[in-house]
Amino acid sequence: MPSFPSSEPLRPITHAEVSSFVSDGVVHLPGIVNKDWVDLLDSALRLMLEEPQMFADLTSLGGDLNETQDLTVLTEEGVKGGRFLSGVDHWKDNEIFAAFAKISPLPSIVAELMNSRKIYLYEDSVLIKEPGTAERTAFHQDLGYFHIEGKNICTVWAPLDGVNTETGGVVYLRSSHKNNRVFKPNWFVVNESLPGTEGKDLPDIEMGDEKLDLIHFDTNPGDLVVHHALTLHGAGANRSTSRQRRAVSVRYCGDGSTYKIRPGSPKKPHHESMRTGDPVIDHPDCPLVWDRAKES
Repeated sequence: MPSFPSSEPLRPITHAEVSSFVSDGVVHLPGIVNKDWVDLLDSALRLMLEEPQMFADLTSLGGDLNETQDLTVLTEEGVKGGRFLSGVDHWKDNEIFAAFAKISPLPSIVAELMNSRKIYLYEDSVLIKEPGTAERTAFHQDLGYFHIEGKNICTVWAPLDGVNTETGGVVYLRSSHKNNRVFKPNWFVVNESLPGTEGKDLPDIEMGDEKLDLIHFDTNPGDLVVHHALTLHGAGANRSTSRQRRAVSVRYCGDGSTYKIRPGSPKKPHHESMRTGDPVIDHPDCPLVWDRAKES
């Protein structure tokens, strides 16, 4: 069993950072996680990539959607050769991913940002854009994919590589969480919504639209970007020919969160026994990972 780094952040979260999360729906937290956590995730991910069945190939998915459903894949001209890979819920069978999601500084950080007394782990995911990945990530909103609702739900984005605009950094629509509207989830590489989902389609958003208040951050290993589950965001292609873009995302919910079964959105096994309106409580598939009463 590996030895895990400290559960404490490397530095305090500032009042300005909390305010940014509340007002903008996203905040960049530079140099807040011990890079030993990143090294552990890096080593675990390298082993996992030797088992390709653990990841979905979104580049292949885009090709299938284009061919079978005549959907337009969001790609960048002149970029080619790389794959867009994703995986989900690695915390359930990998002890390093489980530790990062449950005992790293992440739970206490999101508890402070959301001012939540309790924090529950919803899921984790891995997103990889190899060098030369042409696919852009369609603008979307995380909450439409989740079978929960509430004000205290967020995603933590932890880069394993240095990420900037060239390699496909994430772009956020500032304060879009304040709309309080849940849009239909999409296919991630096309704008079209998943079939059978409810609500309104998300309007098309162009990555470089200067009329919109779009923000992005250059990030390094040890940084975190935390965004509200209602915040609209997307990402560009990886135009680099040598640099990959790997990130681990961890999704959490806090006080007041309840289950909301959303037709058409992919379910996890335990959602079959949940009903809309049931409170989120400690569950093996949605565990309590931080409790202010126990920390104080």
